[in-house]
Amino acid sequence: MVVESNSIAYWQNPTGIEIPNDPLKFLYITDEAEHMMVSWLAKRVFDYQQHNVGTERQFTKMIMITMGALLPGVLLQDYITHCATPDMPHIEFGTFGVKCYVGPGQPLQHPEIVQPLSIDVRGHTVGMVEDLIDLGGTARFVRDTLTSPKYGARDVVIIAPYRKSATPEHNTAITFGLVPKDTWIITPRERVETMVKRVPFWAQNGADKATCINNLRHIGYPQYLIDDWFETAWMRVDI
Repeated sequence: MVVESNSIAYWQNPTGIEIPNDPLKFLYITDEAEHMMVSWLAKRVFDYQQHNVGTERQFTKMIMITMGALLPGVLLQDYITHCATPDMPHIEFGTFGVKCYVGPGQPLQHPEIVQPLSIDVRGHTVGMVEDLIDLGGTARFVRDTLTSPKYGARDVVIIAPYRKSATPEHNTAITFGLVPKDTWIITPRERVETMVKRVPFWAQNGADKATCINNLRHIGYPQYLIDDWFETAWMRVDI
């Protein structure tokens, strides 16, 4: 069973769970950990705003990349809306749909725009909220898209709980923790998706029902999710 630690240090460098005959490791993010990470990020956003007071580098727009960033983005918006000091500029939140993965461990060859940008970012410094970033292709794609002549953002700073590459410079990203590239992060918004897509994979590699259920428990899935949705996942085995 995954350790539900209250330690910030644990969640900044967590260890994924190994599953037999699966190339991925799995990190199950608890609800408490999600809130703790976003609280930490909110404080760093405020530090960033204070550091850049009076300059064009202060955030005035934030974009939540759907679907992954909707939960951390809404939590972050709560802090920014209610805890910002009066001298900080108002930040408008919007959404931008970019699809990067087909499923666990299956990145698209090229990211795809699946939902148009919902607010005007031209001339603004934008905080790009994600749930997970690799400071390579996907982050570069979104950054280049928002700063292109079509959208005209002045600059883009990435804000995310986790990254899968080396520590970024402070002026390009604000991130909480680091996970290895072979670790699939199961965020609160994709627990069922991961179950429904990974149980058939395990079955195709020789796992029976009992083994698949034990795998989910080992990763950290609570019993109610297994009771409610495992059979749905198992029905996909022969599809």
